[in-house]
Amino acid sequence: TFIGGSVIVETLFSWPGIGKLFIDATFERDYPVIMAITMFGAVLTVLGNLIADILYAVLDPRIEY
Repeated sequence: TFIGGSVIVETLFSWPGIGKLFIDATFERDYPVIMAITMFGAVLTVLGNLIADILYAVLDPRIEY
């Protein structure tokens, strides 16, 4: 959600950032940059889910290892 929002906001207000970089790379067909930003988003998603699962297991006393 944050990456998708940054694409919209940075493009709308012409702010430099990863969202504007993604849009510029898309229009210029710079595939390595597009793949890197997509991979970055995927890694952030996986890490966020991992942290959420670990915290859920730590904070909920009903879950046993």
